[in-house]
Amino acid sequence: MGLRLFILSRWIPKFIIRRELGKISENTTTALKTLVSKYAAQTISFPNQSQQSAKTIQEQRTAMAQTQTKLVEILEAAVGHDEAVKLGRDALFSVGQNLGEQARSSLGVGDNANDLSRAAKIMYRVLGIEFHLDWHDQSKATLIIDQCALAKQYSKLTCEVLSATDEGVVHGLQPKLTMKFEEYMTSGGRNCRAAIRLTTKRAED
Repeated sequence: MGLRLFILSRWIPKFIIRRELGKISENTTTALKTLVSKYAAQTISFPNQSQQSAKTIQEQRTAMAQTQTKLVEILEAAVGHDEAVKLGRDALFSVGQNLGEQARSSLGVGDNANDLSRAAKIMYRVLGIEFHLDWHDQSKATLIIDQCALAKQYSKLTCEVLSATDEGVVHGLQPKLTMKFEEYMTSGGRNCRAAIRLTTKRAED
């Protein structure tokens, strides 16, 4: 475990939250805009408050979520629901995996459950998400999201597409691990739930 990983999992300065939130926003919206430009063939204009003008972190999250929601709606209108989900998830899984690989290197994330939990805690604090991990055995777990600052802005479609980013991040953090969301708050559930699987036994600390 890296020292930076340990420290940031306990406390994250606001300037780091803003910086990392900006990075996530830029990468995800760029991927979605690329898809919209290719398949919807229309000019994209967003009147929502920009990341730079947001006065608070929550305003920054809201602006990001509203933009993401609008983009996936445009994509769905152009290619249909199923194809929009497939195209969006494929693109955003790659984005997430790249972000996860960068975090693995910069934070010193190891191949064990504790490091995964700490790294996920950092990512989700940036997004304003509270969660816990329920390990069933050494190779299976459920990630349960209890509160999400983005849920009020997201639709079920947005969650279906954007959750691929989270799944990619986790795979980038620990390549022998896969995660798949199975339930969403935006579908009427009390929590969001994702199944986590390790292809080998998790390493001991």
